Amino acid sequence: MRKLLIAMLLVIAVVGYAQGAEPFDFVVIQPGQPGSSQDAQPVMDALAAYLRDKLGSSVTVRGHYFNEASAASAFLATHQPRWGIVSLGYFLTYHGAGCLVPLAATRPGGADSDVWRLMVVQDGPDDWRAVNGSVEGTMLFQPQVAARLMFRRPVGGMPFALKGTFRPLSSLRNLSRGKGAGVILDKPQFDAIQALPQSSRLKVIAASDALPTPAVVSFGPPGKLHARLYKVLQSMKQDPAAADLLKLLQTDGFGPPDARLKTLKGKGL
Repeated sequence: MRKLLIAMLLVIAVVGYAQGAEPFDFVVIQPGQPGSSQDAQPVMDALAAYLRDKLGSSVTVRGHYFNEASAASAFLATHQPRWGIVSLGYFLTYHGAGCLVPLAATRPGGADSDVWRLMVVQDGPDDWRAVNGSVEGTMLFQPQVAARLMFRRPVGGMPFALKGTFRPLSSLRNLSRGKGAGVILDKPQFDAIQALPQSSRLKVIAASDALPTPAVVSFGPPGKLHARLYKVLQSMKQDPAAADLLKLLQTDGFGPPDARLKTLKGKGL
């Protein structure tokens, strides 16, 4: 009976301590990227476990992933994450309503900038203004932002339709077979296709300026925990225990927040 009582007291103490811990949940929002919320949950759990270990037992961390903006918005309507990792298009679309404050920058492939490129078939037009039909890309789920960043025009002034896709490689294969007008690729996607046979049948006819990579943001004004998070993220590249996790997150560590985000916001994007 004494052992049972001690066990019960321990359970009560643990539950009470967990209830007193500060929640520091996060969300990863990357519209157009592969993988469902369910598929990505093991990666979110791994990142949450790593951060719990680094931030201490006084903090609870849970993570969620969305590759559709509508699903992310539905989640945010009923949940209050403290921070997240969001695509450039999502940040520029929702930074006002979501009070998103940049905390750090990701480093996909070790790069501190992204570039979007419009590709068409080799015998296609050399000027993007002569393209007709439908252009696809993973970043085109926020077409207003993409049109401004790529072509400096409102989406309604484009000579072709902008269509979001979850399968850019399939879009490229279709393009090389004469289906579709063009495909816009980000830097990691463009680098990845260089070894593919269909790349020789395509050409780049337009490119964006150097763009910020997906950002780590706080939801609302950052506090002391966000400052601690920044230190943890910055140190991950030097931590052997984080090597596999960084590969799963598809980033070569984290850097300081990108000042270009403020510039783009100032331009009304």
